[in-house]
Amino acid sequence: MLEVLQESDAIYRHEGVFDRSLLTVTYSVNRAEHEARVGAGRREIRDEYLLTALLSVPEDRLSPVSPRFERVLRKADSAQLVTILNDPEGGLWAQRRVQPAVDVRSIEITSTSLKRGCTAAHRWAGYGPRTITTSASVSAFELTEASHYGIGLQMTDGECVMMPAAFVPQRWSSARWRFAELVYGQFRDLND
Repeated sequence: MLEVLQESDAIYRHEGVFDRSLLTVTYSVNRAEHEARVGAGRREIRDEYLLTALLSVPEDRLSPVSPRFERVLRKADSAQLVTILNDPEGGLWAQRRVQPAVDVRSIEITSTSLKRGCTAAHRWAGYGPRTITTSASVSAFELTEASHYGIGLQMTDGECVMMPAAFVPQRWSSARWRFAELVYGQFRDLND
């Protein structure tokens, strides 16, 4: 179910299965990117290698393309994603025209125990702030482990035991962008 948290800022929240994990994700939608994709008839980008290639070229200027990414960027399905120029002296130059359509604000994992929740939360390190919701009692050691890894803890009655650590990524990774694209795909499915 899609829950609109703030219409003006386009912040949404929904529960879904992402890479075989049941998560509740809160995210904001980049309206300009979303409208550009809808207008061009594009949906989410699922190919992580293509996302890696896209991250290798800047958005603001033409830049030389690494030979390992030339083939994937020359494909027909990449035509709407990048501007490509062939260098008369050899090589390829490109500029990215696409960016992540959503920004993940939080990832919530519901679990029967903090230990299981931490195991699931570790899979999503680097994707957004993570919080585990559980009704089980928690030991001091488990709280220390969750705190060490920046994982928040909330009880099922709504009591916040520990806030997640601030999430300040230095750059986008292809895996993080792929996760954002999976969230965007489910957002589109819920809105179409």
